[in-house]
Amino acid sequence: MIRGGRLSAAKGLLARILNINPIVSLDEEGKAVIFGKTFNQKANMELVMRHIGNINSNKKIWNYIVMHAGNPEAADWYSGKMETLTNKKPVSVVNISPVIGANAGIGAASVALLFD
Repeated sequence: MIRGGRLSAAKGLLARILNINPIVSLDEEGKAVIFGKTFNQKANMELVMRHIGNINSNKKIWNYIVMHAGNPEAADWYSGKMETLTNKKPVSVVNISPVIGANAGIGAASVALLFD
């Protein structure tokens, strides 16, 4: 977030000291937005799944892809939760590119949704 210019160095340092993990999403225009913060990755992932569950009540998820930056355990966790939610396996589980990993950080994991 700091390298990408979305977060100042001072705020990034404070977040690292407090071990705050942002949850980043994309809005309708493709702009990155922070919609939540947690103190560990497990809480982060659970909050993401609650958010996806809320979205799924309004829009039907047609398919999804799970992505990770060197974190296959998180990808497996997301895949299992999403399969339970949608009754579908992911289109793909991808170890994302080094460019994304450099900005999001090693260990990051995410889900990309496609709607009907």
